[in-house]
Amino acid sequence: WYEHLPAPKNTTPDGITRQDLLAWFSKNPSPKDFVLVDLRRTDYQGGTIHGSINLPAQSLYHTIPSLYAIFKAAGVGAVIWYCGRSSSI
Repeated sequence: WYEHLPAPKNTTPDGITRQDLLAWFSKNPSPKDFVLVDLRRTDYQGGTIHGSINLPAQSLYHTIPSLYAIFKAAGVGAVIWYCGRSSSI
């Protein structure tokens, strides 16, 4: 499915380790500090991260501008995208 989409503008996006994400959770940040977006469609082996939202990557490309506008309007500080193939989140 991704062959039909434009090439990514950023081929080396910033990452966050699982340990860093767990540290954020342990500090009990405000829900506005960040939002977790699970990019998987139906491959939930190993479960999901509590509090994340599911926006499958296959349908994401055309909605990214709207999503960022919504997150910005809500005061969300960071968007963390993850999938089952991520070596970091």
